[in-house]
Amino acid sequence: MSFFEMRHVIVQFGGLCAVCDFSIALSAGQLVGLIGPNGAGKTTVFNTITGFITPDEGDIFWQGENIRAYPAHRVTASGIARTFQNIRLFADMTVLENVMVSFHYSIQSDFLHAMVGSPKYRRVEAEIREKSRRYLYELGLGHLSSEKAATLAYGQQRRLEIARALATGPKLLLLDEPAAGMNPIETIELAALIRLIRDKYGVTVFLIEHDMKFVMGLCERIKVLDYGKSIAEGTPTEIQKDIKVIKAYLGSGYYAAG
Repeated sequence: MSFFEMRHVIVQFGGLCAVCDFSIALSAGQLVGLIGPNGAGKTTVFNTITGFITPDEGDIFWQGENIRAYPAHRVTASGIARTFQNIRLFADMTVLENVMVSFHYSIQSDFLHAMVGSPKYRRVEAEIREKSRRYLYELGLGHLSSEKAATLAYGQQRRLEIARALATGPKLLLLDEPAAGMNPIETIELAALIRLIRDKYGVTVFLIEHDMKFVMGLCERIKVLDYGKSIAEGTPTEIQKDIKVIKAYLGSGYYAAG
């Protein structure tokens, strides 16, 4: 049994097959990309993994357990976290508070302890605050911990969303277009950050991205979707040379240019 595996997953919306017989296996510690044209079904795959959508057919195995019917909160509690294509932060909360919120899955203090401000609750809260600060400093946001999330630059908001996902303690991290809207320097820094996260925390990373230079330079393996169907899987070099991928997505001038 693989660390993570999707087997013959099908998701249909009415008469449309958004994801058609999708299968993939991830090993612990891998960096894997999922690419394809807009509307290919990539985010639907992520929504299926994370419990926002239950597949019509197929199975999803996570560390030996079939999670295909798990609700989203149970998926997160099991060790899978994600970011979203459209950033979803608590805009009016501080940067630090945004990360602290994610620790609620592991808080052991009950409501009564919180209401009376017991020593147990204060101790747990202090631990969460310290851990949250640590994530922020590692992601280059420590100096902004007291700022409102809404005031951050776009690239910083992306980093904050990753910090918040890491605070849930995942073993599998799904990143939906993490480099979207970033300039070239921010993109290079993000790639280095993702490698650091993988190496330091032992997290497997599965990401969706349209920036091909970013994907090809970061991922060890790439899966390609087109109209809900898998058309190729392989190393970055293999994908860049694949005729089906060139025709469906990369374009005839891509390989020569790359």
